[in-house]
Amino acid sequence: MASPARPGFPARTNSRLEAFLRRHLPPEVYDAIRAYEPCVVVSESEKHTSKYVVLSDRLIYLTENPPKSIRGVVAWRDVVAIDLIDDYPEFLRSPDRETNQHIRILYSSTVLKKECEKQKGVRKFLFPFHNANANNKKVKEENSSPIYWRGKESRSLDESSLRYYQERNIPSKDSMLHPSSDLRQQSLGDQAVFRTLPTPERTSSQCTAAPGKAVSSLTCTTNPEETQGFLDPSDLPSEVALKCYGIGDEFYFGNTLLALQNNSNPVKKELELHLYVISQTSSIFLHLKSSWNNYIIKATLLQDPVYASEYSAVTESQKPYRSEEKIKHFRQLKSELFLEDNTLRKILCLITELKVAAQKNFILKRLFWKTSDLFYFLVNKLHEYLPESKDKNALQNKSQRADELAACIGIIQTLGLMFRETEIESSRLNTLAAKKGTLFNLLVILISKPQIPKSCSLFDIQVDDSTLVEMSFDAELQKLIWEYTDTATALLYEILLVFQQGNLGLGSTKFAISWMMSFLQSCPTIITFVASIVKRVMKGLSASFQLLSPCQAVLLYQQFYILKSCLKYSKTLAEYISNDYSEEFRYFIHMPALEKRLPWCYPIAQPTTQLFHEVLKLIEQEQCVKHF
Repeated sequence: MASPARPGFPARTNSRLEAFLRRHLPPEVYDAIRAYEPCVVVSESEKHTSKYVVLSDRLIYLTENPPKSIRGVVAWRDVVAIDLIDDYPEFLRSPDRETNQHIRILYSSTVLKKECEKQKGVRKFLFPFHNANANNKKVKEENSSPIYWRGKESRSLDESSLRYYQERNIPSKDSMLHPSSDLRQQSLGDQAVFRTLPTPERTSSQCTAAPGKAVSSLTCTTNPEETQGFLDPSDLPSEVALKCYGIGDEFYFGNTLLALQNNSNPVKKELELHLYVISQTSSIFLHLKSSWNNYIIKATLLQDPVYASEYSAVTESQKPYRSEEKIKHFRQLKSELFLEDNTLRKILCLITELKVAAQKNFILKRLFWKTSDLFYFLVNKLHEYLPESKDKNALQNKSQRADELAACIGIIQTLGLMFRETEIESSRLNTLAAKKGTLFNLLVILISKPQIPKSCSLFDIQVDDSTLVEMSFDAELQKLIWEYTDTATALLYEILLVFQQGNLGLGSTKFAISWMMSFLQSCPTIITFVASIVKRVMKGLSASFQLLSPCQAVLLYQQFYILKSCLKYSKTLAEYISNDYSEEFRYFIHMPALEKRLPWCYPIAQPTTQLFHEVLKLIEQEQCVKHF
């Protein structure tokens, strides 16, 4: 029988199982293992067997207890729902029934039509999500947990997903394989969550820029062979393809693509995997939900052709994966970042390289949090330029200030990437808890609007070339401010998850979301920041009828999550949102607007819709309290 698990972190403590996984899994798969837990498994092929459930970034594995062989049983892209069932399994002994956590994973599979007809009671799967009941079992409600859903029948994909690609006139794949390396131009693009950055190919971390050009317009030049030394062989997920054109089954149903190709009449079948964890303190249920949410965000971003092409460019190296090379490369980057004579240009190149490498190699995220010095270094570097620059020249020099903002956006993106999918790393919590002052300084930076030089007058009688240049810089700075706000929103979302997970027991009790919200509401700039989020949401849903891009959809989800946290955990912010923006939520930010703008083919569409419902409900409750 499964033994009780240690509470919270670490999620990987079994040396025997670790050695087995290292021997039997490819290095890149082993490095992506998130957590594991002993449990009793029940499924179509498993009948009350003692196993280990092993979570990676793409698959759920099962192996014997003790381990002998390992096999992938469920792909995250096939998951429909993850529920915690409140029952008392008869096959368990009396003490174990009380401490048992019964987790049910609903997922889809493709079977032949003839096979399906032989099985009675098989319910048809509704693409892309299925609304299933709990087989008359009581499902525990996790009111304070992250949002995990059971979908409703989707509207026609012809109405949303095809329209998205037609409106944007998506270019062919060949035309997207070489994204521009101009950092400032990329920063002004349509990437709302992650600012597009070039793939640096480095020899000595030198960057070249044309005379008179800003730092943010630089191009990193390096040796491609050295770049291949730290990039994986390309195993880009199948979801990179334009699923909404008719091969969406490949995205949502994982390894069932072969069946779709070889059989003219495949039928989607819903299957269940039941895990019985004999421990009240195990966090595997939260790890399952967190891993699924992480996959959904990444899968949605990969539906953006530009993001997908850049991700593909990062992973096209054919050199074998070696953890030792990743570790060596990280140490080299870190040592170069800490050089005292670094210019902003060189720091930007090194940060870009670190971000690109960590996008594919999870081990770099682990190394980032292993020691705290790099996290402190990046936060302190942000503090040099935000909310205002310590260099007095930047107060008048708009080009210099634009360069500083572009560099800060790159740093914040890198920090957001390091937070993403690292909730199982105990070293991350140790770093954040060791100096909470650094974390709170980062929060203040994120919610503060960057200061920029005063704009030139638009009412000059004589408009010469220098005035036109100034006006151009004004427009660029304003776009950088908007991009900074979106990037800061994405990172604030990740930090909120840290405190939310502390509430749920997934991590340290030193972090509680009530503490974070109490701190934020004490900051004068939080009101302006919340106002900017509401305005960005309103602009996104009402500015036009153009569909949201995948990156915009992810940002919208993050914005709703932040608003929900403000409404739920801060009375002051809840009153502010309800009082000052009631008209906006009545006439502009409403469900019909969301349905018109958010394509249903995005994996994140259903959780965003549910999250929006919760935000509207909280606003309604706050308004009801106000009237009494």
